[in-house]
Amino acid sequence: MDNNNKIRKYVPTAETSVFDNSEFTDLSAELAKQTKEQKLSTESEEAFQYGFTKEAAKSQKTAKSSKKRFNHKKYRVIFGVIAALVGVLVGVVCFGVWYKNYLLSKITYQTTEPDAVITIVNERGETVPLHAVTQTTRYEYIQAEPVKNYLLIGIDSRSRYYNDSGTGERSDVICVLSIDKTNGTMKLVSIPRDAYALFPGYEHFYKINASMSWNGPDLLLETVESILRIEIEGYAYVNFARMADIVDAVGGVYCSVTPGEASDANISIEEVGSSDYIYDYGDSVWLDGTQAVAYARVRHVGNGVYERQERQTEVLRSILDQFMNLSASEKLQAIEVVLESIVTDIDQEEIEKMALEFLPSLTDPEIQYLQLPIDGCYNEGMYGDEWSMRINWNAIVPYVQEFFYGTTTDFDEVPVPRYAPDLDDCYTDIPLEDLVH
Repeated sequence: MDNNNKIRKYVPTAETSVFDNSEFTDLSAELAKQTKEQKLSTESEEAFQYGFTKEAAKSQKTAKSSKKRFNHKKYRVIFGVIAALVGVLVGVVCFGVWYKNYLLSKITYQTTEPDAVITIVNERGETVPLHAVTQTTRYEYIQAEPVKNYLLIGIDSRSRYYNDSGTGERSDVICVLSIDKTNGTMKLVSIPRDAYALFPGYEHFYKINASMSWNGPDLLLETVESILRIEIEGYAYVNFARMADIVDAVGGVYCSVTPGEASDANISIEEVGSSDYIYDYGDSVWLDGTQAVAYARVRHVGNGVYERQERQTEVLRSILDQFMNLSASEKLQAIEVVLESIVTDIDQEEIEKMALEFLPSLTDPEIQYLQLPIDGCYNEGMYGDEWSMRINWNAIVPYVQEFFYGTTTDFDEVPVPRYAPDLDDCYTDIPLEDLVH
């Protein structure tokens, strides 16, 4: 056998192949089918996963977009609320500032330029600078930062002679109000209008209320400072006609009225052309403005000057009590009436602190009252052709110092009028608490 035959023996032909061609074809077709199905399954699965992922991403993107829009909306709402609150706050502040200035503008201020010279006319008819005749003392007045003293003056509303400077008829009420802002206390001393005193720049003694008539409140303030040896920040005076409006603004006052006081007050009520008489009497009688002013003027009932001062203090205390019982809006209305009734040289900033801050902040306000003059330290009666009170002011000064400041200090001797008792004869050992009401 040649080699070609050997080779042909081992290279199968179509007829002698060990593999059946039809079976191979069928197997290939089956494998192709399975591969196709697997491929289709894989593609389908991938397509499903792709579609799901795409939908999830789209949904997630939509959710993020919605959340973002929600956050933006939420922030816009918050910013809008904040802006509205700020706007309201600014509006309230602006209105408050405007209303505060509106109230303070109701006051009549008697201001002077820093370089202005206040003058008075002395008893010889000479015009002289007030600072040139003010007494220079060797001892300084007590200085206590939280304590401020103010001169309160009541002008008789029946007078037709008062002008814008405060001169004219004589002052009817002269008080010193001491305010301690730290302790929230108010203390009051009333000076009898018929008490004799030496005015700065004058050579003779006169009734203290004449200083207001002749030279206005500036001379009266200097006179009170000199006889009490205390520092006074400024003055404020009110016409009694306006005092009636103040009483009405707080809803009237409650006072202890006797039949004699009611009868005497009714005379004053008739003098001002009113028929609003007082018919009731007792421990707590309601009085309107006209009645309260007439009650405070009563002079001929009881123990003269003492009880008259007590009536005036009683009216002031009741005004304060009534004011504190008002609502916030009613207090503002009352303050407006009070402020427009005042003529003062007190700085506007100080007025603001007292009227709009200090007074409304008090929860249980009380006015302590030191009754002057002290028994045994004065004489009163007809001297010459007029009735007057002659006080030894040197016996009074230590009591006023202790009352206002809680201590006493050395002071320059105060000139006293003729017929006043000697200091050794005055009752200077009376405990202060026995004199405070």
